[in-house]
Amino acid sequence: MNIKNDGKPTFGISIGPVPPWKQLIEHGRLIESLGFDKLWVPDHFVNPHDKVMDWYDCWSVLTALATQTDRISLGMLVASMTLRNPALLARMAFTLDHISGGRLELGVGSAGARSCHTMTGVPDWAPRERSERYGEFVEIIDRMLKEEVTTYPGKYYNIQEAHLRPLFISQPRPVFNVAAHGPRALRLAARHGDAWNSYYPGKDLTPKQSSDMTRQRCEMLCEFALEVGRDPVHIGRTFIFGWTSDGLFRSMEAFYDAVGRYTEAGINDFCFISAFGVNSWKDQAITNQDLLEKIALEAIPALGK
Repeated sequence: MNIKNDGKPTFGISIGPVPPWKQLIEHGRLIESLGFDKLWVPDHFVNPHDKVMDWYDCWSVLTALATQTDRISLGMLVASMTLRNPALLARMAFTLDHISGGRLELGVGSAGARSCHTMTGVPDWAPRERSERYGEFVEIIDRMLKEEVTTYPGKYYNIQEAHLRPLFISQPRPVFNVAAHGPRALRLAARHGDAWNSYYPGKDLTPKQSSDMTRQRCEMLCEFALEVGRDPVHIGRTFIFGWTSDGLFRSMEAFYDAVGRYTEAGINDFCFISAFGVNSWKDQAITNQDLLEKIALEAIPALGK
């Protein structure tokens, strides 16, 4: 099976919504100035790995970044189902699409971070309920990104005549990027997503095992897309690095090897974490400006982008 996407490879950077604001905005502007295609921000109530870390709200940060940048696409990897009602999320995406001049990419996920539940009082759903909720959540957003008025009487979300006007700046709509790892969620991405995102095959796996698992997920996505009459070559495939054993920033050779393997696995949109000064991310993230510039100005051009 041909699992390649028909789009050119794109490269984005994910930054945490971490104070101070001046430093955060400078980081975002630097990423844009270096020619990266996308700027991502994670959507959590707190840093799920360090709950006492200083932390802003994802959507507030993205909205502000939209006013401080001009070209780069902006998005969240991923917007949290725990924190956001789907109709409200569609409204927020619509607003940010207008503020950014059509640069939004809406990534969504089923959001299993426990702190998002315990710190906000939202019940921590059982796996079956989370999966069912995610199905409704994705379908509602998909429809609201296409319809001016949406009604959806679901088991978990009862949306009645939700209006969304005027039209999106992005046409026909912002890219809808659906997180999926298992078969059920991959079916959702194949049916509703303009793109699919994935991460974390597991640090317990070798680099080759990780990219092989990603390829298996990509093959399932393509099969499910064909089942619903969609051509999978038109579905984008985003992979978020940082939680594998690749150590892709250990050397340029490791970087080229990782990008090459995941390209062969079907990925065409690469997301790297930039966390200046965070030594715990060593080899898994971009931890200083010199490395960020080297990736942008030397490594990516050498790939023939």
